[in-house]
Amino acid sequence: MTKKNKPINFLEQPVLKDGVSEQCFEIIHNDRKIPGVLWLPENINTKTPLVLLGHGGNGHKRNSRMLHLGTRFARDRSFAAVAIDGPIHGDRGALSDTHDPNYQAMWQNNNTVPNMVSDWKITLDALLNLGHFDEKRVGYWGMSMGTMLGIPFVSSEPRIRAAVLGKAGLTGSSVDRSNIAPHFRNTAPKINCPIYFHVQWDDERFDRYSSVFLFDLIGSQEKELHTFPGLHIDTSPEALAATIAFLGRHLNG
Repeated sequence: MTKKNKPINFLEQPVLKDGVSEQCFEIIHNDRKIPGVLWLPENINTKTPLVLLGHGGNGHKRNSRMLHLGTRFARDRSFAAVAIDGPIHGDRGALSDTHDPNYQAMWQNNNTVPNMVSDWKITLDALLNLGHFDEKRVGYWGMSMGTMLGIPFVSSEPRIRAAVLGKAGLTGSSVDRSNIAPHFRNTAPKINCPIYFHVQWDDERFDRYSSVFLFDLIGSQEKELHTFPGLHIDTSPEALAATIAFLGRHLNG
């Protein structure tokens, strides 16, 4: 049986600014829309690496962190970057506060994690089908909810060459609310690509040492643990630059 790729529908003309093109899109899969945004360097070729960006629990595909990363990867690294909205975020629900009861309800739905894994795979298929990107140089960047949904995805996707994960652990208030720990325990050992793992030492949402234990669970032979002072929301410019450099090293080769 021939696999049928889901078509990607670009919703507007690309906007070019400072050498970076930005364009919104959607993909229709069964009864779900997958809204996304694609950042491209001004000049691309079929060897262009692609980075998938997973936003946090109070974000969406075009929040400030995603815009910063998408622009940095495209402008500074000549990579393509893409972000899609989380299950009830952005154009799929506009949730912007992890203390909203709807956020906890989202995690009680048994389909939340498998649906998001499927959405990322469908998005990756659709983008690679355009013929502009190098399928052997695909990376993933996601912290907090981007890791909660990213670990199950990265573990199941052999096309991911390297990934940045972090701001997550096996215990803590965010784990109590989401019950994500069983997903971590089942999928983290299956990851085998190079991993950069970021820990906020004073994280109030994920217990410090449970983050180290989660790092230890990751099956990759090549993995790095980096710790930084500060609360969950804190990410210094230097820490962010280090994650970009990590993916730059692994996707440029």
